[in-house]
Amino acid sequence: MVFYSIMATQISLRISEDFFQQAKHYAKNNGFLNIQEFIREAAREKIFNNLEIRQEYLERLNSTEATTFLSDSESNEFEKELNERAMLE
Repeated sequence: MVFYSIMATQISLRISEDFFQQAKHYAKNNGFLNIQEFIREAAREKIFNNLEIRQEYLERLNSTEATTFLSDSESNEFEKELNERAMLE
């Protein structure tokens, strides 16, 4: 089983007042709790939406083995590769 430890780093971001108001309006109208949540989600989309799944994983997902779980070492390797692709390490 893999557990994630989430540590937050605070940053300061300067944006124009107009952009801030537009982002705040968008966040409110699209179900975000606040503008911070909206900005985090926008960053996640930019970072993670362009990741590609390796062909061997796609083949496993489309096989009869798709109902099996990865071993701990396979899971750790997969997580490491995703983090490297997202430049988190």
